[in-house]
Amino acid sequence: MHFGKWQFRPTVWPTLVTLVLLILLVWLGIWQLHRADYKRALLVQYRQVTTLRPVSLNQALVSGGLDALPRYRHVQARGHYDGAHQILLQEMQHHGQVGYEVLTPFVLEPQQRTILVDRGFLGVSPTVKRLPNVNVASGTRTLRGVLGILPVPGIRLGKEMVPAGWPKLMLYPRYRDLTRLYGNALLKPVLLLDATQADGFVRDWKPDIGFPPLRHDAYALQWFALALALFIIWIVVNSKRIKNDRDTKPD
Repeated sequence: MHFGKWQFRPTVWPTLVTLVLLILLVWLGIWQLHRADYKRALLVQYRQVTTLRPVSLNQALVSGGLDALPRYRHVQARGHYDGAHQILLQEMQHHGQVGYEVLTPFVLEPQQRTILVDRGFLGVSPTVKRLPNVNVASGTRTLRGVLGILPVPGIRLGKEMVPAGWPKLMLYPRYRDLTRLYGNALLKPVLLLDATQADGFVRDWKPDIGFPPLRHDAYALQWFALALALFIIWIVVNSKRIKNDRDTKPD
């Protein structure tokens, strides 16, 4: 194939390899764009849901509508804390400080179903070896908060070990790990305790979406730029200038 004084003659195997890499790079860029759209949709849902009036978890259990409640929905629950069976999530961070996320089971009355209440972040000094005091009264009360999920690691390594005794020190337990402790009466959502409620610690709830949408847009641009650079390199490497008699004739 000729283009003026240039001849374009791609070879088979380098072309196939280039094609596969181009498809991969473009797919990665498109995937990042989809992730950005997904994160934007989550933020829109968060803003919409958090403006609604709280609904009763107790009534949702009776009517069977708990599964229909979206994440970040404002709710209220009537019941009592089970302070004897708490979980301290280790190696949590808040503004650079290391500490625990305090999870306390809350038994809904009269349904006798249990939901874990995230009472917030409790910072600790690295020099203090004893566990912090997370005791809470067990009297009947009404809690307010938003529905959330358990903290999720970027990469999960190995199986969660369940230590003996209470409170239990854990890293990133999954729901099935917790049902071994609390039984099938445990509800899957986590109640993120409202900052105005008593018996809590640092509560600065925000939608947990990982990288913001703009970061995914930037990554998509990088993948598309790499694809374009690879295509240009493929064109240049397989192009050769045609020499004519005038180019080879000595002066």
